[in-house]
Amino acid sequence: MLSTLSKIDVDAFYGIECEEFPAQIATVAMWLSDHQMNMRLSTEFGEYFKRLPLKKSATIVHGNALRLNWEEIVPKGQLSYILGNPPFIGKNLMTAEQSEDMDIIFHGIKNYGSLDYVTAWYIKAAAYLGKEQNSKIKVAFVSTNSISQGEQVGVLWNELIKQNIKGISKKPYQVIYKFSLLSD
Repeated sequence: MLSTLSKIDVDAFYGIECEEFPAQIATVAMWLSDHQMNMRLSTEFGEYFKRLPLKKSATIVHGNALRLNWEEIVPKGQLSYILGNPPFIGKNLMTAEQSEDMDIIFHGIKNYGSLDYVTAWYIKAAAYLGKEQNSKIKVAFVSTNSISQGEQVGVLWNELIKQNIKGISKKPYQVIYKFSLLSD
């Protein structure tokens, strides 16, 4: 029976979206992706597999990802990956609310005024993983290359290293940065 081969269900996915309409679109997109994968599974094994009627759904929370407690949305123990496409907003183009987000996320960190808005997701994810936890959670964000060049490097990456982050890599032509915690 194919249901035993399908190990991941749509309700295993969580997301945060700041706008209501894209949050609704994300929910529908997850159902469509689930259906496409079920059709692919059916084709591979020659047996029709469906999850209809739709009883389960991805959890897409409408809110500001930098102000929400990620642990309340999905506990770390239930998580394998954090993936995101945060907004690319330069330090001089932020709204008052975005500047306040930066103040909250970078509280106690010196010289963060030169950082782009996207860097807050890295610090938020690093804090979510926690310094002392031996987490296996992998993190990847689509970002501008400005976070690995110029004046931003010293502030952002020094802070991430202080938080035991390792494995920082950049995929050529895709500008996706990923990291995880240092392990013993």
